[in-house]
Amino acid sequence: MCWISRLFKQVKIPYPEEKPDYIQTLENVDVFQSVGGWLEDYKVPSMHWDWWRSKIIISVAPELTYPAATWEIDGIRYLSIRPEYVNSGVIAHEQAHNSYALLSQDEKEEFAFEYHAVRDTDSLIKLLYSINTYGLTSDIEGHAEIYRYLGYKMPEILKQFYPKLF
Repeated sequence: MCWISRLFKQVKIPYPEEKPDYIQTLENVDVFQSVGGWLEDYKVPSMHWDWWRSKIIISVAPELTYPAATWEIDGIRYLSIRPEYVNSGVIAHEQAHNSYALLSQDEKEEFAFEYHAVRDTDSLIKLLYSINTYGLTSDIEGHAEIYRYLGYKMPEILKQFYPKLF
């Protein structure tokens, strides 16, 4: 057995990807309960819970052509998500984008430097990108994917770039 196979058998992604739940519809999905689940599942410090619940306008949008999105208009952050994708992992990914938006330009550049330094050496990140390469498309998506799949098990050096999540 090669060393990579042995390594991957010992290491597991802390937050594996959830499949879409096509039973969830606009009429029956409870996005606010799912946000609460994300806050608990990802161990977001309780001192930040009110901020996440009050500063991000969240909507369920079955008309989206992709699972979810975040954006900002006039200093207000928004998150829209298709009902079948309302789960802790997709919410975590999108909230990581909202956290990234809190970083200064200098902090974003420092994140990119630190992220590139650990991306090819950290065993969990290597495992993640062997399964799902989406985080390699850009540093912003890397930031979101690292949080979504690794959460609190990401390399310590990166946690400083996730305001209000740690």
